[in-house]
Amino acid sequence: MRVSAIDIGTNSVRQLICDVEDGSLIRLRKDVKITRLGEGLIKTGRLNPGAVQRTVETIEEFISMAEKEGVDEIYAFATSAMREAKNKELFLDNFSKFNIALDILDGDTESLFGYIGAVKGIKLDKALVIDIGGGSTELAYKGFEFIKESFGIGAVKLTEEFVKSDPPSLEEYNDMRLYIIDTVVNSIGKYNEIERLVGIGGTITSLAAVSQQLEIYSEEKVHGYVLEREEIKRILDRFMSVSLEERKKIAGLQPERADIIIAGTAILLTLLEIFNKKEITVSEWDNLEGAVLYKFGGMNI
Repeated sequence: MRVSAIDIGTNSVRQLICDVEDGSLIRLRKDVKITRLGEGLIKTGRLNPGAVQRTVETIEEFISMAEKEGVDEIYAFATSAMREAKNKELFLDNFSKFNIALDILDGDTESLFGYIGAVKGIKLDKALVIDIGGGSTELAYKGFEFIKESFGIGAVKLTEEFVKSDPPSLEEYNDMRLYIIDTVVNSIGKYNEIERLVGIGGTITSLAAVSQQLEIYSEEKVHGYVLEREEIKRILDRFMSVSLEERKKIAGLQPERADIIIAGTAILLTLLEIFNKKEITVSEWDNLEGAVLYKFGGMNI
């Protein structure tokens, strides 16, 4: 069975086209385009018509691509921005022309999909999966029980809330860091058993690419890459020392992500410090693979 899964996120739209055979997944292609659906949402609580148009146009491109690949099924889901927008009907009205169903995932389901994808891709036991998105961050871990949580901290959201300077000031960064700590601190005790961390999402894959100075992005070099906390600090210092225009030129970093990468890195680094871990393993398999395995591969926790 050939499947397309489309993830409509706060910062980007992504598509995975793959074959599902006997519960296994064979990836054919994975594409991403930054559309910033959640632009301005933190201030207004509403979706911006221009952001909706950009996002819908990208979905149309992805659906056309999927049809050319001969997919049997298209599964589309949306996350944080659509959960929170007061005027989500604006998007839904535009989306209705595609005649495909759309799931607006709650935080628990988003965490579940991310966990399934990451652990299937990395194959690490007793790993806490961290998914840093544009509008939210999810934690998921399976010990004696399966724990999954979603927090309203994301790279786009924190950038719009806290970053006013270019580059951000140390005070702005510290305010972000304290906000992240305040948001997750009451949950830390749930994860005492964890041995390793696995990270998914554009922030952490970008950091892996920057760490390796990849002029051309390589899934093979990013997937399974181990990012050390000290290396993340070094990269953050570099981000904080240059202007936005200079950040756009850093090897391994998508120029469209340069404005939100500091906030995303702040989330990751703060979580590593909170959990007292020195490193995190990067996974290219994420909630797209997890969604396909859950919906079409019969996989659950």
